[in-house]
Amino acid sequence: MVFVGRSWTVSQRRGPHLSFRSQSSRWGWSAVSISFVGKRIALPMSSSRAMIEVEGLGKSYWVGGERLVDHMGMHALIESALSAPVRWLGQNFMRRAQTSRFPMTEGHMKWALRDISFEVCEGEVLGVVGHNGAGKSVLLKLLSQITRPSEGRARIYGRVGSMLEAGTGFHGELTGRENIRLAGAILGMSRAQIADRLDEIVAFSEVEEYIDTPIKRYSSGMIMRLGFSVAAHLDTDIMLIDEVLAVGDQRFKRRCIEKMRSVATSGKTVVFVGHDLQVLERISDRAILIRQGRMQMEGAPGDVVAEHVRWADGRQLDD
Repeated sequence: MVFVGRSWTVSQRRGPHLSFRSQSSRWGWSAVSISFVGKRIALPMSSSRAMIEVEGLGKSYWVGGERLVDHMGMHALIESALSAPVRWLGQNFMRRAQTSRFPMTEGHMKWALRDISFEVCEGEVLGVVGHNGAGKSVLLKLLSQITRPSEGRARIYGRVGSMLEAGTGFHGELTGRENIRLAGAILGMSRAQIADRLDEIVAFSEVEEYIDTPIKRYSSGMIMRLGFSVAAHLDTDIMLIDEVLAVGDQRFKRRCIEKMRSVATSGKTVVFVGHDLQVLERISDRAILIRQGRMQMEGAPGDVVAEHVRWADGRQLDD
């Protein structure tokens, strides 16, 4: 596995292969190089540039039992060594406790996502549809580079603002104002740029009274509002939004929808995950359907939502 620029890459090459290498300038794409067994040619790229490129992306986890060394990366090996004393105490306690009702299961590898491929262009809103546990949130964590992929590649061209689970990216001991400044600094913004956006962020989130209170004192709704406002107003090229409409009143939900549409028309790229299918269908330009970790469909939001509803209805009848 190698980390290239702002992309995660897992490469497995055997024998002669065809490889692609993009060349880009500060202002966008200029050319792409194609190599086959050492011979390279350059082709011009389209002016409609992709901001997100996902190819064969997959994420697996070890579930239950003892994890085999053969399935561990370097980070997991170090973590396993440091946690060995705690695991030993836990195993000895379990042997003494009554465990006949819930015996320890044999460990195995489980794929949360497998073979996911798509592109999102500049100014496009992509909706992600799927049942609970389908892998939607895992996909956004991979795109946000919070977790590493087990296979495949995800390339992100630009600065990313993400709103995942409530509180993700916030430090509980810092105030709301301090967290805004920290988020801007991580994105490479100057103090003056952050100061210019701060009042707008606070006003949109409606937490003016508590902006100088530590985040750990906020309710989940307050954290969600502030997190969305930070992602929407700071100087980012891409917004990754996960279930932002699950918390909050109807008025704030309408404001979020309007804001997502306005940032898309201004040129930002949005990837939106949500269970409110009517909202997703209304604000998305295109949608993908993920089912049990695999991408089943890509197309117009109405068609993707209709397919998901048909599958969900059939599943309920089977139950």
